[in-house]
Amino acid sequence: MLAFKNKQRYFLGSVFAPYVAAAINSSCVPQPDAMTTYIVPVPSSLKAVGKRGYSPVATMLERGMNRGLYASHLSIRPVLHYRVRHVFAGAQKLKSGSARRSGKEHFVAEQADTPGRQVILVDDVLTTGSTLRQAAMACQKAGYSVSVGVVLALTKPPNQGPEQ
Repeated sequence: MLAFKNKQRYFLGSVFAPYVAAAINSSCVPQPDAMTTYIVPVPSSLKAVGKRGYSPVATMLERGMNRGLYASHLSIRPVLHYRVRHVFAGAQKLKSGSARRSGKEHFVAEQADTPGRQVILVDDVLTTGSTLRQAAMACQKAGYSVSVGVVLALTKPPNQGPEQ
């Protein structure tokens, strides 16, 4: 994952895509009235995209979609965005768990086209869960129903003394 995110090993998006797709497909069921469930990537900050040249989550999801790996009732929709004041924010990985949890709302979601539409949030790495939690709150505030969050990797929070 580190090579994919930080060493410009862009091709690894194709390697990870089937695993992410399998987790997404197994975590949801078709909705009534053939309503599409949105796969919502947690966005990378502009600072991170500028450094890498791409968004790891968006890359994995696009590779999976291009290979037809998702169920027919699923569609990728990037409805989640950074709030303007957080567009160039630094990496979450550098913050302690308490700093992540106490942070202001980082995301805003586009208003749901259909109230209660199911969404599946997708992020690359879970450390404390703060980013996924903030993404879920923004989606719920915009009228979506968050059914599940899918991540590719877990990592330990940074060691900030006794609090972990």
